[in-house]
Amino acid sequence: MTANIFGTDSLYVLIIAIVVLFGGSQLPKLAKNAGEAMKEFRKAHEDATGSGVSSSAPAQASAQPAALPPIPVVQAPAPVVQAPAPVVQAAPLPNPEERVTLSRAELDALLADRERRAKAASWPAEGQN
Repeated sequence: MTANIFGTDSLYVLIIAIVVLFGGSQLPKLAKNAGEAMKEFRKAHEDATGSGVSSSAPAQASAQPAALPPIPVVQAPAPVVQAPAPVVQAAPLPNPEERVTLSRAELDALLADRERRAKAASWPAEGQN
C-alpha cells in the first residue's frame, strides 16, 4: 500500500529508518505487538458494528441466518350478512284485448320511471359493497 503511494524507493527508505530506530533485535517484538493491536482493533470493530465475520477468520458456511422479525397475524374481517332481497308484488296483468295509446314523451317517462325503480330495487345498490 505504501509502495503505491510513495513508490518503491520511499518504501526502502522507510524500512531502513525503522531498522535504525528500533534495532534488528526489536523488530520481532514490534511485529508481534502490531499484530496483536490489529487483532484487538478488528475485535473492537466487530463488536461496535455487530458483524460476526472477522476479516482474518474465514466465513463459516454453516452460520446461523439473522433473526427475522415476527410476521404479524392479521385476522380476516367478519363476514357481511346480507339481508334478503325485498319481495316485489307484481302488478295485475292488464286485459290483453285492451288497447292503450301513449305519446312518445309519456312512453319515455314511463320507461325512465321503470328503470329508476329497478335500480332502487336492486340490492346492494351500485357502488356499495
